Amino acid sequence: MTSAWRSREASTVAILAAELLFFVWYLWPESGHHTFWNQDNLLLILKYSSIYGIAAIGAAIVIISGGIDLAPGAIIALTTVVIGYLFVNAGWPLAASAAVGLLVGVGAGLISSWLIVRVGLPPFIATLGVMGIWRGTAFIVTEARFFDLSAKLPRNWHVGGLSIDWLGPIVMIGLAVVFQILMTRYQWGRSVFAVGGNETAALFSGIPVSRIKTSAYVLAGLLASVSGVVLAVVQGQGKADLAGGYELDIIASAVVGGAALAGGRGSVAGAVLGALIFGVLRNGLTQIPGATFYDRLIVGVAVIVIVVMDQVLTKKST
Repeated sequence: MTSAWRSREASTVAILAAELLFFVWYLWPESGHHTFWNQDNLLLILKYSSIYGIAAIGAAIVIISGGIDLAPGAIIALTTVVIGYLFVNAGWPLAASAAVGLLVGVGAGLISSWLIVRVGLPPFIATLGVMGIWRGTAFIVTEARFFDLSAKLPRNWHVGGLSIDWLGPIVMIGLAVVFQILMTRYQWGRSVFAVGGNETAALFSGIPVSRIKTSAYVLAGLLASVSGVVLAVVQGQGKADLAGGYELDIIASAVVGGAALAGGRGSVAGAVLGALIFGVLRNGLTQIPGATFYDRLIVGVAVIVIVVMDQVLTKKST
């Protein structure tokens, strides 16, 4: 299984590399500055891919455990609103506002897990309801307005000599390393795979299934809130309509990165690579005249093709 997933992650890297090479070739300028292959644009790709990538780590963990989470987009939006309200209106320090913002995700994860584990609702229904509650709460708090964090944040903000634009990529890479190790080398991670692979067998093996499921949803909510913190700081806004439709992109990133919707298989590193694949795709398409209109279509086709190829390869290897 380990060697199989190493090859799957290698194939995901190959897709990302091929995508980069295509846009470098197609957008190669006749003269002057390359609009795609330059340091500023690559940082831009990393910055916005990290919003999806951080939350995709949590989505991958939930999917591996045999569940699904439709709430990350709403959690991201409400997190930015909470941070904006406390930082701009209440005058709280940014760190304290961000800490309270992270509780939004923890609360969402606890509610989702309670509905799924205790009440017995299907994950799709439970997280769909939580998504509506959190998005609605964000609109109630803002009253169709937004909180302007940028007015209070330093201009050209640098931390440790690095631009604040590097915040998202650094957090994404750090979290990917931590959770890849947790999922592959520790008992908790192996238990997540076991629950997703065969919940009944995991239960009879002595694995605390309820606690594992709860931890997966709480972590997914927390990581979505981390994305919200990054988005609020980098974009300088707290808005209820931010991250609209992100849940589908986040799930797609996890699936393209190797997470099987049936549960029991997946990769945290693969989810981050999936987010980068979509980040490069969207950035490159905006630079091709008229191609922006094909954004969603191409993303949908890419998800289907990659997942079908994965199923074919999986059947051949068994």
